Amino acid sequence: MDLHVHGRNLEISDKTQEHIESKLEPINRRLPGISDANVELAYEPTRSSNDRIMAQVTLHVGGTLLRAQQRAANTKSAINSVAKALDQQIKRYKSHTYRSERKRQTVRGANEESAAWYTNGTGPAKNSGANIEEADDDYVDGQVVRVKEFDMEPMSMEEAAARMQFLGHSFYMFLDSESDKLGVLYVRGDGNYGLIQPKDV
Repeated sequence: MDLHVHGRNLEISDKTQEHIESKLEPINRRLPGISDANVELAYEPTRSSNDRIMAQVTLHVGGTLLRAQQRAANTKSAINSVAKALDQQIKRYKSHTYRSERKRQTVRGANEESAAWYTNGTGPAKNSGANIEEADDDYVDGQVVRVKEFDMEPMSMEEAAARMQFLGHSFYMFLDSESDKLGVLYVRGDGNYGLIQPKDV
């Protein structure tokens, strides 16, 4: 895992660097597919002194990004909090990966059974078929103070929903692989999802 640590409005000391490494090392062992880890620590003047230090960690796992962000009164507490939040992200990620693999195996088994039926001409077994698991799972006046840019890989709506859950966000912008349109997926008040897409001109 390549670790990159950046400071914004604060200096990253050797002690802070060592603390970050000690907190990310167990995470790297639990999820060995991490290729890059980007850590950003920032001092941001806020009304409360308890959340002036922001810690954000982004993990690159294959084609998936896992991101967590926490605030605290000091860098050590912020790092501890964001490491704990990442643990939850990884649990959701590994759970989703396991369900996806189970789903692929179930569908593959159903396809093989269907192919055997056509080859042998014996007809399908009663009640045969795949059992696909269902996934379980105030405005304030202000100004734009930060702009983020990122590469957008085409993906399905289902994959966008899964990534939104991984990140713990209430919305997610993605490039729809079916319509080739940009879309914003969001969580509705009733727990379902809504999708916003530009209208065809």
